Amino acid sequence: MAAALLAAAVLPSGPPGIGVPLLAVLIAAGVVSARRPAPRVLVFLGLGIVLASFSAVRDAGWVVAVDLCAAWLIGCVAVAGSRVAAVGAPFARLTELPGVVPQGPRGLAPAFRGAVLGGFVVVPFAGLFLAADAAFAELGSRIPLPSVESIPVRVATFGIVLVAALGLALVARRPLEAAERTARGRLAPIEWTIPLVSLVALFAAFVAVQLAVLFGGHDHVLETAGLTYAEYAREGFWELLTAAALTLTVIAAAARLAVTPQRRHRILLTTLLGLLCTLTLVVLASALHRLQLYEDAYGLTRLRLSAEALALWLGGAFVVVVVAGLVRAVRSRLADLAAAGTALALIAFSLVNPDALIAKRNIAHWHETGRIDIPYLSRLSADAVPELARLPRPVRDDAVLDLADELGQAEPWSSTNLGRERARDALERSAH
Repeated sequence: MAAALLAAAVLPSGPPGIGVPLLAVLIAAGVVSARRPAPRVLVFLGLGIVLASFSAVRDAGWVVAVDLCAAWLIGCVAVAGSRVAAVGAPFARLTELPGVVPQGPRGLAPAFRGAVLGGFVVVPFAGLFLAADAAFAELGSRIPLPSVESIPVRVATFGIVLVAALGLALVARRPLEAAERTARGRLAPIEWTIPLVSLVALFAAFVAVQLAVLFGGHDHVLETAGLTYAEYAREGFWELLTAAALTLTVIAAAARLAVTPQRRHRILLTTLLGLLCTLTLVVLASALHRLQLYEDAYGLTRLRLSAEALALWLGGAFVVVVVAGLVRAVRSRLADLAAAGTALALIAFSLVNPDALIAKRNIAHWHETGRIDIPYLSRLSADAVPELARLPRPVRDDAVLDLADELGQAEPWSSTNLGRERARDALERSAH
């Protein structure tokens, strides 16, 4: 209830800020109070709070949105386990709400009626006093009251946060029962050996070509494909990322469905999957190489930086899979490690300050090539202002004009944000 009230009070008042991590702390406190949590639950709740805290650190809306979605998912994983069903677990428990609400004392109903009656009595007198005395009216003007127009949004915010927080607490109070495992082993050794060997051979042939390109360089690409390096990079990057992501699916299916009746079958399966992971890491390295070539030609954007981060995350996922194949302790906790590793990766991505990095890379690209996309840089968030403020005039003025106008607007306390404060300081320094 406290989390829902805080959300209704601060979230519609302005851009995301310090109010969001305060809200995350209250929701986590509700989960902890529902049942004595295991250390694993505390770790995941802590990761969720850290992700939500970037609302008070970064101004880039796209980064904050991803972090908040991840914070919710990590909260679900904390109470329901690292599985797909965790996403809907909080809503599955809401049907039990009437049975777990404690009965209030007998004097609660009269107290409630007294509070309502007190409101009817106090409001008219408050209006009269505000109209009668200017000093008292000035005091009343300092009390932030919601506008009539914002009431529907605040009511909706209250309801959404209340349902979400209650759902998490209810799952923490009584976890969902684990779904019955289906029988493993659907494919005989010959059935999984042929496709895996074929896939490894295909990957090996592709990797051989990539190594030739990597060492052959620009001339090799022109001679064999008739493309420039930038065109070559743009053509294949997303296809390689898709192939890497699909490979994870193949590995998961093989680990779940493959029958390994003898030790030699287990060794063969582990070897084939290990080779597939290793070759996929080379494919990802090729994808990153292509992306860097494209960035060298055209500069860095949010989409390109996100793709680069996705490729690095996929690489980390394959490394974890390889380690899990070799170490039993890692294999037994693979789902939790994957969820926690993804949360840590998002935290690292947010700490890098993406918009500032994009501005810094594009400014460096400008110094090297003389080309810069000022309209694109001007659409970045306030996180980029400290870098943009280093540009010489009049380029700097064009880049920060719209951002300076936004930063000049007043914000409520709940929107306090480190990125915007640093941007204001940078603009003030550059003006002198």
